Amino acid sequence: MKLLPLVCAISTACLLTACGGSSSSNGNVATTNTSANTPTNTVTPPPTPVSEYDVSFTSVIENDCGITPIASSLIFHDQQGQAIEAPIIKQDGQFQHNVPDNTHYISIIATQTDNRNQKQTEIITINNVDDISSDLALGTVTFKGYQSCSCDAVNFDFSELAATNPGYTVTGFSDNVVLANNPSTLALCANSLQEKLLFIKNETTGDVRGGLFSLTEPKTIVLTDTDFPTAGVVVNTAQHAQTNEYVIISASTSELLSREQSRYARFSYTPLYIFPDIVEQSYITSYLEQTSSQAGISVTIASFVTNTIDDTGTFNTLSHIQGSHELAAAFAEFGNSFNDTSRSVIYDFGNADQRINEVTVTLRWQDQFNGNVSWAVRGKTQANIAADLSFGNYLNESTAQLSNPSLSVTLAAHQFNGDFATLQRLRTEPLSSNEIRDLLAQSAFLNITADQ
Repeated sequence: MKLLPLVCAISTACLLTACGGSSSSNGNVATTNTSANTPTNTVTPPPTPVSEYDVSFTSVIENDCGITPIASSLIFHDQQGQAIEAPIIKQDGQFQHNVPDNTHYISIIATQTDNRNQKQTEIITINNVDDISSDLALGTVTFKGYQSCSCDAVNFDFSELAATNPGYTVTGFSDNVVLANNPSTLALCANSLQEKLLFIKNETTGDVRGGLFSLTEPKTIVLTDTDFPTAGVVVNTAQHAQTNEYVIISASTSELLSREQSRYARFSYTPLYIFPDIVEQSYITSYLEQTSSQAGISVTIASFVTNTIDDTGTFNTLSHIQGSHELAAAFAEFGNSFNDTSRSVIYDFGNADQRINEVTVTLRWQDQFNGNVSWAVRGKTQANIAADLSFGNYLNESTAQLSNPSLSVTLAAHQFNGDFATLQRLRTEPLSSNEIRDLLAQSAFLNITADQ
């Protein structure tokens, strides 16, 4: 694949904007010191599981139905990127294997068919494996599930609530429910969810109250005013007014549920609420995004940070990964390394932001053998990616005709106190797990994507 145009577009966009700055909807985003507001409550990793094998994990898919095992393949690569031996294929997704000598990368591949009968191939490659002194006990390696599941419907009846609270709005569904419109019964697919957070507010937002509803079995819930006993707390976003958009995540833990999640995406001038009396923990993610187009290539620069919110609605001021000369120079070096196709791709983002502890280079495309392909190469802050990183023609790569290429570079600053191997073990856990929730609770990301 000819990646050079995509790489040039990313590098040029980064140089022009210093990998930060304004967006089309917000032209005066300020640059701040990235180290000044770094919180001290970093995640301390749990003990690494003891394994008699060099690498061990179970591959699963995660979707609205929950988490289930999936057949996958494991490939070892040497430092030049060549496959060392034939792929190891496990139909049950359970791997326990010793790493061959000279292994520098490992790749895990899962293939599915989505609801439209289109093939979806996802590849996770972990770089710098030879730098990992301990066993790579990944635990669970999670892939996105593309098959939808049947709907375990819970029906919400608004008739009584609309009669007593006609000037109110119900929030927590995909769209707000305006009670003045006499809404009909709404079905919610519970599936793997055990609980759902809903709240009501009047036109002046002088009365905002929430309630937690059990979804343990299909049924009809007739909503009443008394179902919303808990007053909402306004989230203080005034100090972050330049953010384009926010997402609130509310999580609670019970015997049947590791995490209850509700997302409310709003622009920064819209009040956001949490309900600390009935929700264990709330998080806020703030987004900055800008797009540009160069010679038919669209480039998107997205920056986002996640903070925990205390019971008063205040959250830490963890800063975005900001634009700087060091960051622009790092992307320039990354782009220049593509000029010689015989050389490894080189990057070093260590001087761009001291918090960065993982870099992911993701390539997406379509081909006649593998369908829609997503290939993510995860590595340390400084690394090389072999020019000929390949799969021994396991994916028919020598004859595949690739189309619609996309290239992304993601810089991650996880608040984490562990080594690279432990970080990878946490990173491959399901998104619904407490481990991922804690890892992302105080993290910053910068993602640059070029689409052709």
